[in-house]
Amino acid sequence: MSTRTTPQDRYTDEYGIERVNKDEPGLVDKLRDKHDWFDHLMRMNERFGAKGGNQLSAGITYFSVLSIFPIAMLVFGIAGVILAGNPEVLTDIQNRINDALEGEIGNTVNGIIDSAIAQRGAVLGIGGVTALWSGLGWMANLRFGVSRMWAIDPTEGNFIQKKLTDLVALIVLLLAMGVAFGITALGASGLTKNLLDFVGLGEIPGISYITWVVAALVGVLANFLVFMWLIFSLPRTKVPMKPGLQAALLGAIGFEVVKQVGSLLASNALSNPAGAAFGPIIGIMVVLYLIWRILMYCSAWAATSEEALRLATVPAPEPAIIRVRHEIDPGEEVSQSARKVGIGVAVGAATAGAFALLRKK
Repeated sequence: MSTRTTPQDRYTDEYGIERVNKDEPGLVDKLRDKHDWFDHLMRMNERFGAKGGNQLSAGITYFSVLSIFPIAMLVFGIAGVILAGNPEVLTDIQNRINDALEGEIGNTVNGIIDSAIAQRGAVLGIGGVTALWSGLGWMANLRFGVSRMWAIDPTEGNFIQKKLTDLVALIVLLLAMGVAFGITALGASGLTKNLLDFVGLGEIPGISYITWVVAALVGVLANFLVFMWLIFSLPRTKVPMKPGLQAALLGAIGFEVVKQVGSLLASNALSNPAGAAFGPIIGIMVVLYLIWRILMYCSAWAATSEEALRLATVPAPEPAIIRVRHEIDPGEEVSQSARKVGIGVAVGAATAGAFALLRKK
């Protein structure tokens, strides 16, 4: 068997170093050797763990929740300005809220709307400033987390240019996620059934399942566009097309599962007073954490593809610091010690002789 002189790409890490496997590989190593997709999956998981994917997802969730309330204030302020000049639309909205949310929940929501209209100027001003501050921080941390999965430094670049880019990204993200969640909510609501009844298709056997599947597919398409934008635009590096699209598709499917499960749990949780009081904020935190965790995994998938690893810039090693140290031969060390002892004895003897002469005098 001839000696191999070129490294194997499969065993070469991101720093260009070929790692040697054990003589007897385990089950995971055998599967990695046999299946390229499984090897890619393990590289993704290793990158996610090495770069702190869990901690980054939790941190981004915190900044996301911190930004939701100022953004909601901004939305309520804008809605208050619009509804103040359209009392007929306001009455119609409040009636629909009372029909959809019975009891104290509907009264609470209508009270919030009335307060937003009465204090629309203050709500709009405070909401706008705080939404801008917290939203830019949210996008900066989101970009930081995705860039970490690509093993690049996201702090480089012009400060003003980065903030303007984050502002545009924030607006696009809010619009895209609003459309994605709106499609899922529309498919899960009774509006679809009413529309089918209106066109005379509501009595077809199995039509509810067909409409649910169609709504889910449309939701996956909307999610795919959202994740494709996030994966390709957030990291400050070139993202290869094929692994980027693969990651966006995986993220779209995972996102739709989270939305469907979240809508089911939300409908059950809001049916009791305790769930209505604490369920929304807890549900929002859990859903956002799962979304950002999926995004981190998808970014790690794209970043650990063979195309991305070939394009990755390997950082130069740190400069070596050489400290010259004089090595003493053992024999020389013994002779130096003996010389020091002899000098000490001679000095001691001379000192004793001097004291003796002084006493005689």
